[in-house]
Amino acid sequence: MGVCLKVFVVANTKGGVGKSTVACNLAVNFSIKDRNVLLVDTDIQESSISFRAMREKDDIKSISIKTPTIHKDIKSFKNFDIVVIDAGGRDNGVLRSAILSAAYGVIIVPTLPSVYDLWATEDTLKIIQDARVYQKIKSYILINQVIKANIVKETKEALNELIVKYEMKLLNASIFSRVVYRNSIKEGKGAIEMADKKAKEEMEQLTTELSDITNIN
Repeated sequence: MGVCLKVFVVANTKGGVGKSTVACNLAVNFSIKDRNVLLVDTDIQESSISFRAMREKDDIKSISIKTPTIHKDIKSFKNFDIVVIDAGGRDNGVLRSAILSAAYGVIIVPTLPSVYDLWATEDTLKIIQDARVYQKIKSYILINQVIKANIVKETKEALNELIVKYEMKLLNASIFSRVVYRNSIKEGKGAIEMADKKAKEEMEQLTTELSDITNIN
C-alpha cells in the first residue's frame, strides 16, 4: 500500500443530511490523489453503490455490507489505502459496527445548520459515545448544506453544547448548498470533476483537513 489504511466513516441516523454525497465526494477526491479507494455502503437505499454504478471511471471499488461485521472485516481490506464508509439509517448493529471501524481513521457526522437538525443528530453522537467505551475514535461534526455564511446564534449555541457534551470537534471545512452536488452525483462524478470552482474548493478543503487529521501524506 502507498499509505497505511485509513478509514473515513460518514454517519448519521438522520436522513437528508448529505451522508452519501460527502462519502462519494471523499472517495473521488482520494482516488484522484492516486489512492486505492474502497467505498462501502451500509444503507438499504444503497446510494453510494448507485453512484459507483453511474461512474464511468473504474477508479473506485465499492461493496455493500449489511451485517454488523464491518469493524471485523476492515482488516481484510488491506489492499486499499482508503476506505470510505457511508453509514446511515436507524440505530442498529450495522451502524454501530461501522462506527467502531472509525478507530482506524475518523468519523464524520454531517449535519444541517439548524437547531432541529442538531437535536436529531444528538442520537448519533450518543451512539459514538457508546462506541468510545470500546475504541478510541476521532469524531468530527461537518456542517453541510449551508445556505448563508452566517449561522444564527441559536444554532451556534446548540452546536457548541453538543461539541462539549459529547467531546466532539468541529471541522473547519463546511459545505454549502449547491446544485452542483446533486448534479454531479447523478453523473457519477465528484464536485472536483465539475465546473463549479467554489464546490471544488470546499471539497478540497475537506479532503485536505481530513488528510491532516489522519496523517495522510
